[in-house]
Amino acid sequence: MQSTYDPQMIYDVFDRYGFAILRIDQFDRGNYAKIRAELKYEKLTTDSLLEITTKLKTLEKNENLEIHIINIDMIHKTMRLNIITKEQENRAAIT
Repeated sequence: MQSTYDPQMIYDVFDRYGFAILRIDQFDRGNYAKIRAELKYEKLTTDSLLEITTKLKTLEKNENLEIHIINIDMIHKTMRLNIITKEQENRAAIT
């Protein structure tokens, strides 16, 4: 992911990794977005937490993102994430 300007691209990327996005905020900064995603688990077990972490780590690596988990809310079955694109970092390292 090169930027966060296109919310539909964010929806599509997270959907590919099994996360349904409920809300995206501050995507217009271009390199940052706040996301609220649905969790499809009745209970959060260590196995389901490992599954979530593995998916997020794969998404982070494949899409060139930095992902911060802000909150997991099992009452509403959601999690809040902040994503930061690494594209600008890579360009600065090349030049």
